[in-house]
Amino acid sequence: MLKVKHIIKSILDLWAKLNPNTRIYLVIGVLCGAFIGIGYRFIEDEYYAYAFIPLVLLGILFLKYRFSKGLYIIAFLTPFSINFTFKELEFTLSLPAEPILILMMLMFLWTMLMEGGYNKSIIRHPVTITIFINLFWMLICSVFSTDPLVSFKFILARLWFVVPCFFIALALFTSLNRIRTFLFCYLLSLFAVIVYSTINFLISGFELQNAHFVMQPFYNDHTAYGAIVALMFPVTLYFSFGKGVCNKWLRLFFILMSVSLLLALILSYARAAWLSVIVAFAVYIIVRLNIRFTTFAVSAVLLGLLLFLGWQPLMQQLEKNAQDSSGNILEHITSMSNISTDASNVERLNRWSCALRMWKESPITGFGPGTYQFQYASYQKSYQKTWISTDFGTLGNAHSEYLGPLSEMGVLGTLSVMLIFGMTMYCGFSTYRRMKKNKEGKLALWLTISLITYYVHGFMNNFLDTDKLSVPFWAFTAAIVSLNILSKKKLKTLKKMA
Repeated sequence: MLKVKHIIKSILDLWAKLNPNTRIYLVIGVLCGAFIGIGYRFIEDEYYAYAFIPLVLLGILFLKYRFSKGLYIIAFLTPFSINFTFKELEFTLSLPAEPILILMMLMFLWTMLMEGGYNKSIIRHPVTITIFINLFWMLICSVFSTDPLVSFKFILARLWFVVPCFFIALALFTSLNRIRTFLFCYLLSLFAVIVYSTINFLISGFELQNAHFVMQPFYNDHTAYGAIVALMFPVTLYFSFGKGVCNKWLRLFFILMSVSLLLALILSYARAAWLSVIVAFAVYIIVRLNIRFTTFAVSAVLLGLLLFLGWQPLMQQLEKNAQDSSGNILEHITSMSNISTDASNVERLNRWSCALRMWKESPITGFGPGTYQFQYASYQKSYQKTWISTDFGTLGNAHSEYLGPLSEMGVLGTLSVMLIFGMTMYCGFSTYRRMKKNKEGKLALWLTISLITYYVHGFMNNFLDTDKLSVPFWAFTAAIVSLNILSKKKLKTLKKMA
């Protein structure tokens, strides 16, 4: 009995010697393990809704004491998150990332309502304004939606990505170190997923058909997996080889990540991801050659116009390609232009055609945000269907970040998306030109190149309704805006000193 009292006294003495921060971390760590254990016990028993409770409690505890660091937790958890359907609520969430995102959004909005004081330079920033325009038009289209409940759920989901990963991130990303820490947290868990996927692929004998699913349950298929790997690759290269941005151990970590991402990109067999990286690095070369953004933008518009005018003869030429997807990388690349027998490509054309037909029927407000997958079936043509086509809205959306909004929110919907992308690129490139000799300017450029991989990928797939891509996408956008604001402040200081 005396020994027990002695042990308890020793523990209490040790606890008294700890500083308050250490105590908080210990309490959070112990409760974290307990909450997660309880939560997954409920999941095993198929009481999915109850698993939400410990995650909320954990989130409240952490965010109350370390709210500003919540994004690091989100970055680390997102690659590990798995989709669960709450049957009682008829709702699907990615656990554990999305409940914490929701909690962060609510706490941020409550703080703004009670205290206000959000940075006006952020509110007035061009990228922020374009995001507000997109959200406002999304709200208008939801009012006229063919299924308002689906549309308002879609807006809500968009908000719990944008508010934490853009608006809260802007308050956090006040230095290069914090942006690097966010990237470090995301890459750490993504590396584990890459190792898991690569081992699965190795066990399967590197069979092409298995490359589509070896990353499950963390990523639905190889296209989403390829997209995130492509997004992370350019900016990771910067931290691997940029001068003065890392100590030797961090540099070694980022070099390891660069090699791992390149290997994962190749083994993903995601043709859209390959193409997006090639285009992004072509843009990097153009920028380094000091070609002005306006010249680049005009050239892109002219190229788009030429493609539009020559669409019919181009399609006729592509129909002659009969190379299907293959384990041979060169043959797999060649299959990208096969629109006659490759089921993936033909199905994509089927979805795009449906989106265009839907837009023609409702060109102003579209069918409503999030409704495409429930409406497109009746707009399919029998001659465009493939063996993977469906009439039940179970196999995804329009496979385009541009045509999806066109069918759901009309022309203004697509234009608002393009405006966000275009303004972010402009800010990234202008920040680089303003601070090209500084680490911040170079980081702005590499973050922009990373986002360009997704802008290109967005022509062939859309993943911004998932946490896997939305979290880094909006965080990178926030980082560019933060660096842009910082560069303007530095420029004003230099002018005053001159």
